[in-house]
Amino acid sequence: MATPLAAQLAQIRAPTTTNALNLKAQKKAHSKSLLFDERHAANQDFDTLFYICYEGYQELCRLDPRFANFAGSLFSEQSKQEERTHMTAAQNQQLDLVLEDFMRLLGSRLLLKPGMKSMEWLIRRFNVHASNTACFILTFLPHHTLPVFSSMLSIIPELMPAAFNFLRPYVQSSADLPHQAIVYTAAHSRDFFDILNAHTLRVCRHQQQQPALLSFWSSIVSEAVALMLDRSLIGRLQLQHQNQEEVVLRVIPTLAEGLSMHSAPDFRIGCFMVLTVLSSKVQLSEDVLAEMMDRVAFRWADVAHAGLICLVVLAQRKETPMLPKRTFTSLVSLDRLVEDLVLLQRHYRVGKLALGIVLGLLKELGKPGDPERLRYLRLLLEANLMQPDLIAIALRSILRLSRAIGPLQTSEDSRDTQTALTELLLHLTKSETAGATIRLSLKSLDQDHEQYGSEILTDRLAISQEAAVAMQDVNEVPAAMTFEEAVGLIMGRTVTEVSLLSYTDSDLLSGLSDAFLAAHQSSELLHRFSELIVLRKSIAMTEPLYFSFFVRIWCGYYPATARVAAINMLSNYFKTETLIADVQMLLPYILHALNDVSQLIRQAAAELILVLAASYDAVQDDLSEQSELPVLGRGGQLYGQDVKAIAWLPWRVTILFIHDWLVPHLEEFRLEAGQIPRYLVDMLIGHGNWTDMAKDASKFKTSQRAMILHWLCSQVVVTPICSVKIGLLPVLMRVPKIGQISTGTLLTPLLASTVAQGQMVIHEVCLKEHVDDSQYVELVLEIVRPNDSKTLQILKHCICSPPDTAGPFLILAAFRRLHSVWPEMKSQTQISFGKAMLDLAASDLESEHTDLQQQEALGILLTTKLSTEVLQSLLQECPRLATQEVAKRRRTLTHQRSGEQNIKRASIVLEAVESSATRAKQPILGRLFEVLLDLQAYKEQSGIELHYLELLVMNSVLNILEESSITPIQKAGVRADALVDCVRHSSNPQVQQTALLLVSVLAGIAPELILHNIMPIFTFLNSSILQRTDDYSAHVVKQTMDSVIPRVMDSLRKQHKDPLAGVSELLLSFVAAFDHIPSQRRLALFKSLMNLVGADQYLFALIILLQNKLSNNKRVPQFLVDLLDYYQVEVLLKTIERYIATISDFLRPDPTFSTHLITNMSSSMLREDAIHKISYFSMLFEDKRLASRIAQAFTPGRAQIERLRINMSNVIDQILSISRQCQSNNQKFTTVVQHLLKGADTQACYDALRSFKVRISDRRSEPAAAHDACLSLLASLISIIHNCEDESAICIAVTCIDRIAERFGKKDSVAVIEAMKTVIGRRCLGATNTETQTTSLLTLSTVLQTLGDECVPFIPQALPKTLGILENAIDDGDCNQRLHNAAFLFFSAVLTYTPWAITGPNLDLLLKVSHGSCNSGLGEDCSAQRKATLDLVAQQIETKDCLCALDRTWNNAMGEDPEALKEQLQVLETLIARLKQSAVPRHADAFTKLLIKAFDLRRIQFCPRTEDSYEESEVVGVEAVSNHVALSLIYKMNDTIFRPIFVQFIDWAASSSPAAKIQRRTALYNFLVQFFDVLKVGKLFVLTECGLMKFVQSIVTNYAALVIGDITDIMKGVVLSDEAPRLLWIKVIQTLHQTFIHDQDGFWQSPTHFRQVSEVLLDQLRPAAEASMTSQLISAITELVGAGDSHKHHKTINAAILQYARSDVPALRLAAVQCQQSLTNRLGEEWLTLLPEMLPFISELQEDDDELVERETLRWIKKIEDVLGENLTPMLQ
Repeated sequence: MATPLAAQLAQIRAPTTTNALNLKAQKKAHSKSLLFDERHAANQDFDTLFYICYEGYQELCRLDPRFANFAGSLFSEQSKQEERTHMTAAQNQQLDLVLEDFMRLLGSRLLLKPGMKSMEWLIRRFNVHASNTACFILTFLPHHTLPVFSSMLSIIPELMPAAFNFLRPYVQSSADLPHQAIVYTAAHSRDFFDILNAHTLRVCRHQQQQPALLSFWSSIVSEAVALMLDRSLIGRLQLQHQNQEEVVLRVIPTLAEGLSMHSAPDFRIGCFMVLTVLSSKVQLSEDVLAEMMDRVAFRWADVAHAGLICLVVLAQRKETPMLPKRTFTSLVSLDRLVEDLVLLQRHYRVGKLALGIVLGLLKELGKPGDPERLRYLRLLLEANLMQPDLIAIALRSILRLSRAIGPLQTSEDSRDTQTALTELLLHLTKSETAGATIRLSLKSLDQDHEQYGSEILTDRLAISQEAAVAMQDVNEVPAAMTFEEAVGLIMGRTVTEVSLLSYTDSDLLSGLSDAFLAAHQSSELLHRFSELIVLRKSIAMTEPLYFSFFVRIWCGYYPATARVAAINMLSNYFKTETLIADVQMLLPYILHALNDVSQLIRQAAAELILVLAASYDAVQDDLSEQSELPVLGRGGQLYGQDVKAIAWLPWRVTILFIHDWLVPHLEEFRLEAGQIPRYLVDMLIGHGNWTDMAKDASKFKTSQRAMILHWLCSQVVVTPICSVKIGLLPVLMRVPKIGQISTGTLLTPLLASTVAQGQMVIHEVCLKEHVDDSQYVELVLEIVRPNDSKTLQILKHCICSPPDTAGPFLILAAFRRLHSVWPEMKSQTQISFGKAMLDLAASDLESEHTDLQQQEALGILLTTKLSTEVLQSLLQECPRLATQEVAKRRRTLTHQRSGEQNIKRASIVLEAVESSATRAKQPILGRLFEVLLDLQAYKEQSGIELHYLELLVMNSVLNILEESSITPIQKAGVRADALVDCVRHSSNPQVQQTALLLVSVLAGIAPELILHNIMPIFTFLNSSILQRTDDYSAHVVKQTMDSVIPRVMDSLRKQHKDPLAGVSELLLSFVAAFDHIPSQRRLALFKSLMNLVGADQYLFALIILLQNKLSNNKRVPQFLVDLLDYYQVEVLLKTIERYIATISDFLRPDPTFSTHLITNMSSSMLREDAIHKISYFSMLFEDKRLASRIAQAFTPGRAQIERLRINMSNVIDQILSISRQCQSNNQKFTTVVQHLLKGADTQACYDALRSFKVRISDRRSEPAAAHDACLSLLASLISIIHNCEDESAICIAVTCIDRIAERFGKKDSVAVIEAMKTVIGRRCLGATNTETQTTSLLTLSTVLQTLGDECVPFIPQALPKTLGILENAIDDGDCNQRLHNAAFLFFSAVLTYTPWAITGPNLDLLLKVSHGSCNSGLGEDCSAQRKATLDLVAQQIETKDCLCALDRTWNNAMGEDPEALKEQLQVLETLIARLKQSAVPRHADAFTKLLIKAFDLRRIQFCPRTEDSYEESEVVGVEAVSNHVALSLIYKMNDTIFRPIFVQFIDWAASSSPAAKIQRRTALYNFLVQFFDVLKVGKLFVLTECGLMKFVQSIVTNYAALVIGDITDIMKGVVLSDEAPRLLWIKVIQTLHQTFIHDQDGFWQSPTHFRQVSEVLLDQLRPAAEASMTSQLISAITELVGAGDSHKHHKTINAAILQYARSDVPALRLAAVQCQQSLTNRLGEEWLTLLPEMLPFISELQEDDDELVERETLRWIKKIEDVLGENLTPMLQ
């Protein structure tokens, strides 16, 4: 049990203590500082510190008055005396609140100097870094990228909150904390995530927010939430939902509170960001989204823009478009809502939010303020914010509302809501921004009109009609005009048209359209309309007017019902009229109707096809094969007289087209729009994926399909309806050719006519038909084919035509088409277009659209990959800038303008070349270098540097050369001198860099071109580019070096000379620029340089040159260390070897290669410089990284380790050689070797020690220096131990330490003790290798013998570790004799020199280890060493400690082996022998306890007996030793001391269970047998009351009296049939026997004593005889009778024995006879005085039935006769 003092000391050492008594710890804690180093901070008192920090606090108060609240607490005079350790828990808690409040407020000013001073006071006085760690860290965490954060990490305690455990690696390594590490922790650590959120919320609640914290929180939480949600997408779908829900539940509470903090707008913006991430990653419920949207929009004046972005994202995630009411109210209250949404539309999808606002506005209609709402509706819909599907929803809602809502009445406007909505839609259809989209959406709603009802449909039709009329700029038809009124307007007109499909404007079409729209919903009116004379229905088969009108209706911009009615009119006509003409003119327009989006229209068109099919069938039956059917509209009748002939189909082909192509698939065309175009393409091509396609296609020959293609193309070319062209052109363009029929050729007239029309005409035509003119133009320009010269010529004409002719829109479309067809154009065509583009781009026209043409032409040249031929042609067009004209002429204005134009043209050409220059463009290399030379010549003439043009040329060359690294280039025309001139003479850094890159590329491809210009390049590098700090300059320099230097090295090698001379010159160039190279680039640059020249061969040269040229530069050593650390250990060792070899060569009389690096000097200076270089080099290897790297190289199993060992040995030998040459102090060279040996393996250590052997042994020469050198080697040996993985190397290193400690340890005991700390570490004593452990133990023993009690520092650590090692080795069976003996030798040394160190647990463990050793069977040597150590334990350890240890380990010894118990008892015996007799009484109780344990061995082993119990012989052996030890103890006691102990023994033996009592009594009486035997001649003396010694009586009988009662009890209850009682009975008999023999004062003559024992003994004759155990009993009886020495006693005994002689038991009779024999022998005549009483019995026994009894009786008679000397026969008769 630990003492109170030990407990107090442990509390002081505990990490959680306040260090109230640990002054060293208090000083260390006081030295934790942000502003001062530890040494300075440790010496500061609080008064000085308060003065410094209070000054900063006052400045803070001036910056922010809120800090003044802490003047009376944290920064008061009283605070200097405040000690947290003296405060109560409640006071500390209150102080924590104040401190954290101050730190949260300080966060915004933390980086200011006053803030740092104030924080310094909190750290030094209130220990906030230890007591308020979480808040302290969070205050600094937003600044984790700044150095102040690293300073903060250096002072936080080791026991930080668990949430911040991720900071531990950065605390230990002092590395910067990356942003991603914080994000990762926030995503994976819930504690940190919650703490960060809670801290930020708390800061904002108290209005202490700061931009740095809020920005940091926003980024960390946003990224963490995204990472958590990404991580949740693992496992089953249900598990994913559960994980996502957990993340949402963690984040939503923080967001809910943050969104409500209107006083912290920046925090709300951060919450918007997090909410945006959350909603985009997981689908939130509608309720949560609604609640979040309300919170975002509530009181958001300061954050409206950010909130609007968040609402856009949230609305996009909502399933329903309706917005929450509060959100809608906040949105419409914004002043510039529509403008903001338009801006956001560029980056976000705002459609759903806009739709929600529209629906909200519609919902609010009918309340006061409707005009404003309608204005909002118009602005939102005109802004074109929504996608078409969302616009359709909005329009559908408007149409529904127009029917459902009641009238709106206001003081300003009495119109009802329905009228207002109608006007709104009418206005929207005319909108320039959204009109087309609105119209298309209204049109698409036609097919779903059933769900609205007739009223809504009527409204829509009216709106569509009004919009059409308005946009066509015709006279408005009143909405209430009747059919009769409309017909009346037509009747008076003169009809001259025969077709309404001609290109001339028709006055008839408008009037007929109005009448038809008025009549189309009434069958009667339609009939009346069809019978109008103006339509000429009666001659419809000969004049196409009737048919052309209805074609115009169903292909025009009319309501769907009207278009359906128009188709139905023709269906009805053909049902009643006989077909007398081929009406194939209708088929293109019917195909257009079959592709309509309205299913009703498609249905009507399909019905018309079926009717036509039936009509044609009737005609086919009536006509013969040779008959011809006239084609309606042929000969210019349909499209006008000016239209060329159309390729009409034969009427039978028309029938096949209808029957076999269209009719079979009408159902599919009807059901789905878009089917007819795909079908026509497949059929025209002749193959496809349609059902029955092969069967359908096989019915048409190629000629027939070609005819159909030709017919369709001609129809598209001549039809005036743009929508039909738009519908059929994509179909035709997908069929490029059938047979000899080319689609492009057929459609060329359409292209030409469209281009000739110009932009204005196209726009007007498309506007009339409500067609997108851009779509129409793009489709027409698709006719241009890359291999069609005619279309390309038209395209070129369009591009190059004056802008007022074609128009910008058409020109832009033409440029886009040119860009798309350019890659497939022929080379000559590309050249032609390229020149045209160059002329356009370089033109100086000043018209409005010329800039557009210039930009587009330039875009073609720059964005299109131009072929080599085009580039060559463009370069030929590049003008020469340098001229031979005289200077005066060059100064004229005209020439200046011409020069500017030439420069512009040249720049365009070069830009085009640069954008397209690739490897395949090698043929233009020569021309490019010509241009470069021309630019340089122009610079010499004009003094103007055209840097941009030079860069263009060189970039083009660079692009070509970089892609030519694999294949050889065309070297002709490549001018390296031009590049060198750019490097040397250009003032532009980019030109220089690009020229260098070109040089580097050329060096890799064609080195022979640049080898003669290399050195000027590097000279320039060192003087200019190396000094630049930008990344690109560094890249240029590196690439130049990578390409050029290897070529230089190859050239030097080919010259068959020593390359060192050339390399040294090259290295010297870079060394000269060392100070000018930016520090952040320097190391990487020199790494690259050495890798190129060969670091393994020339790194030593760089070190020597830097040392020579920059010996006083303090940055060079650290730079060299960093550089050396970059390379492999093999390179390091080669560098070391070459460096030393250079110095060695330098010292030779005739140096060779070293002269290239070191200048000549006098002999004395040579030696001094060599010593300096050795010292300088050793300083480099003081760095731990280099030592560690060398250590790793010697790891067993690494490749080439033997070579490394040889290198290491050579290095050391060379150093010694230099040492002898210089004849200098050995200390410097020893230092070098120390650093080289760091991490060396076994062989290297061996070589090193062999090299230094003479120095260590030779004490006559510089003994002090030699001693110091050897002792200084300890550090290197320790380094080897720490860094080497080879156990043999560690073992040798420890051996070296042993030798040094033995010889020179007393000279520097501190160094030796420090080395011992390593020896007892995990690499030596803690190693797993037993040899290393053995060597370490031997070393520890040596140091103990050398230094004695100076080894105190390492003994407490070494001792338990040694005990543990030996214990584990013995337990595992791995212990060998060397390890065993070394360990016990160490124990012996400790016991000899510092025995006080082995106490308590260590002593227990030592004894336990000894027990295990005893049982391990390691041999006699180990036993001898162990026993010697145990003897020292008994001799050196305090008696009390030793006895306690023996007692504590007794059971362990008993559990091991009987021999262990014997050794344990031998320790006790040695201890007893060591004690003086006067000291024994003080430890009597301890001795007694141990003896009782020894006596109790028999009970423990045999009660009960188990498989592990000792053998009887083993117990007897241990009892013999324990009895001997007990007797040795008794010899040092007197009766006063021993008698109580003896009584205690007796009581102990009798106090147990019956079985255990037998074993204990057996052990006790076994001891008493020896005790009484040994003490047979002793006398007992006791102290009288007067202090005098008085003789008492015999010792035996004195103590025998104490056991008589116990013996009597044993005799009476003993059962001799059992083994244990029988043994006890024997020991009792033997004990009595000893007392009878050694009775010296007539103790047994006393009748009381005699009678008490004699009766018991005689009673034992019967059981003894039955158990055949009478011999010892008879002997005891005999001695009892002898000790009684009384005739009366004899007579009593004799009578009792004779009674047994008449027993019925033969054995009992035999025992009686034998007893008489023994008594006769022992007493002789004295006993035979009782012969008369015996004679009768003898007579009877002579005739006994038992032969053995009879024989023994005769022997008894013979003994009697011998004693009496007379014959006994007469007496027996």
